[in-house]
Amino acid sequence: MTLSRFFVRRFHQMRVDVVSRDIIKPSSPTPNHLKKFKLSLLEQLGPTIFGPMVFFYSANNSIKPTEQLQMLKKSLSETLTHFYPLAGRLKGNISIDCNDSGADFLEARVNSPLSSLLLEPSSDSLQQLIPTSVDSIETRTRLLLAQASFFECGSMSIGVCISHKLADATSIGLFMKSWAAISSRGSIKTIGAPVFDTVKIFPPGNFSETSPAPVVEPEIMMNQTLSKRFIFDSSSIQALQAKASSFEVNQPTRVEAVSALIWKSAMKATRTVSGTSKPSILANSASLRSRVSPPFTKNSIGNLVSYFAAKAEEGINQTKLQTLVSKIRKAKQRFRDIHIPKLVGNPNATEIICSYQKEAGDMIASGDFDFYIFSSACRFGLYETDFGWGKPVWVGFPSVRQKNIVTLLDTKEAGGIEAWVNLNEQEMNLFEQDRELLQFASLNPSVIQPFLHVL
Repeated sequence: MTLSRFFVRRFHQMRVDVVSRDIIKPSSPTPNHLKKFKLSLLEQLGPTIFGPMVFFYSANNSIKPTEQLQMLKKSLSETLTHFYPLAGRLKGNISIDCNDSGADFLEARVNSPLSSLLLEPSSDSLQQLIPTSVDSIETRTRLLLAQASFFECGSMSIGVCISHKLADATSIGLFMKSWAAISSRGSIKTIGAPVFDTVKIFPPGNFSETSPAPVVEPEIMMNQTLSKRFIFDSSSIQALQAKASSFEVNQPTRVEAVSALIWKSAMKATRTVSGTSKPSILANSASLRSRVSPPFTKNSIGNLVSYFAAKAEEGINQTKLQTLVSKIRKAKQRFRDIHIPKLVGNPNATEIICSYQKEAGDMIASGDFDFYIFSSACRFGLYETDFGWGKPVWVGFPSVRQKNIVTLLDTKEAGGIEAWVNLNEQEMNLFEQDRELLQFASLNPSVIQPFLHVL
């Protein structure tokens, strides 16, 4: 393998050396009639950042790292034939040139065993295991980069960065499952072919340089923002659901209960640090796939998300756990019953969506509200992503360093939730000591202790 690029990244004792960088092109050329891929309105409104994920695999004595690398590259090439826009290049905020330029594939070596990372996972260590930063200059043209990192114990990680200009978290998960299926079984029959149909339901907006799309780009603050991991196990979530239930919401979902508690604790920390009680808004990402009529297929690829917002005013009654769960549930119902019907088949849909987006951007910029953005990748089946050497022992999320961002994922153990919470340093110091939060959550426990002996 040729050494096209070599550099070193350090974090505490863990050192990651990138030893090669290749371009992987689709195994079959993209037909001429598919060369120009138009972005739908939702993709045009998506932020110009990468969605990152890292999948960790324990050592497998039956396969050598060199064989794993060859399998990954060959199967990625075949996967890109199905996901052909990811091998193209972004052209402004209008289209993708599906020219088969290819995806970057990095190989890296880690100077420590996987167990040392899993004993105390951190966002900083995860950042080293993805091929580029989520807000790098590569976001302007590239749509996919991947990195295979080999630990000294023989374990490995696969990190990906996929542009939000084409893919939401569901799409990223679908891509990874497809890549894994081709690697392990030689086919995506069990997954199904991806469908690129978002532009049919959400045609592109007529934007220009003088009248650009109202994209809300994340304000990334590396130095002032802390990103920490909290684990809610299954039994704790059941107890939290019981505590959060009320006459209005008899059975809160796992995500509703956990979101309400994190919102409550973060709100308390923010108001204590600032000494003020601004209205607090929780903006929650919501997939449009099954909510529009007719629904998108489960294999539709795109940035198919919108947001619903719940609002809590100042006052003790406004911040009770049960009240916050009810606010989240009602906001979700309004989104489904009122917001969604306005979007499909409506000639004014572009204006409606853009006005919502602009309103959200103005609210964040005004500073008159405490604004939290929540997203969930729960029930995505990420732990089924098997490339041929076993299922992942952990799936990590290298969080964007933007304050007041919360990302929820499933734990490997059924029924649990892993939350990555971003707050500024002063607020995080209070948040991570919140007594009510710590009744139900553990701050950054080691990952799957029983498995550490094989890592």
